[in-house]
Amino acid sequence: MADARQVHQYLAAVLSHRGPGELPYAEDDRWLIRHHLASLSEIFPSLRPSASAFTYNDGRTATLLHAEGSIRTSPGRRLPASIWLLEAYPHVPPAVFLRPARGTLIMPGHPHVDSSGAVDAPYLRSWRFPKSNLADLVHSLSLLFNLENPLYTGTEPKKEPAEMKRVSEKVQRDLAGLARIREAEMEGFLGVQAELKRRKEAIIRGMRELEEERENLEQELQIILTNTDVMESWVRETSGKNGRRRWKTREVNVDDVFEPYDEKSRQMMECSAMDLALDDTIYALDRAVTEGCVPFDVYLKNVRALSRDQFFHRSTAVKVQSKAGRMPRHAT
Repeated sequence: MADARQVHQYLAAVLSHRGPGELPYAEDDRWLIRHHLASLSEIFPSLRPSASAFTYNDGRTATLLHAEGSIRTSPGRRLPASIWLLEAYPHVPPAVFLRPARGTLIMPGHPHVDSSGAVDAPYLRSWRFPKSNLADLVHSLSLLFNLENPLYTGTEPKKEPAEMKRVSEKVQRDLAGLARIREAEMEGFLGVQAELKRRKEAIIRGMRELEEERENLEQELQIILTNTDVMESWVRETSGKNGRRRWKTREVNVDDVFEPYDEKSRQMMECSAMDLALDDTIYALDRAVTEGCVPFDVYLKNVRALSRDQFFHRSTAVKVQSKAGRMPRHAT
């Protein structure tokens, strides 16, 4: 567990370093690179990540991450190997090299390893971003080199039997099938990831809208509080003027605050008030009979009486309004 923590800390440090000696990987790919190397180190502890200078075939040199160690192919047999993460990784496969120990040679004519130790395996040829990863690569190399050992000791390599070749081809087919299964699983994971991303964006958008609505409500609240202060100031000033200081010592009657201009205005206001009051009463009776609180015959009797009163008040209001409209207007 301590080794795994050290690997995570080392990768976090080298990938977050900026300035001279900064690794040449794209910013958006660094998290996936760290995840690939950490997973590889956990599954295959014999491969440890580090950063070193890598020389390309054209002579160019760059500081790259690589996993150095050995790949176990069978009990008691390991192949020294180094896996280099090129600058475009993980969009391109890594460069894998075998490093034969002293007294060990590379098998001439090996189908997957050339004389320089460079590995050309089916998994590398079928590398697909972002589905392919280092742990699956090493697992496939372990199975492949267990059937076709690329190294030998001595002066003459042992001839590969025909049966071994057939088994090797079968393993390669199985590996290809396994790769297709992994790709299908990865596509499913990518679909789930896309859905989660869509939901995250919807949640962020909803939170932003709620925040805007909260700000608008706070602005409206400030306006209301300001208007309330203005009204309270007006009431305080008015209560001390025109002989109305009596409002301070007793409760204010609304009917005393608003007075009709003349007799017709008073009559008009009373008729309108009675009309609205009768409307409310009829509405209350409607609800009462609907809920079964009032018998239907009692309901009809009261509604008839109230309707007559309402008609009377409405008629009176119309007459008063008509007379008020015919009254001559005098200049003041």
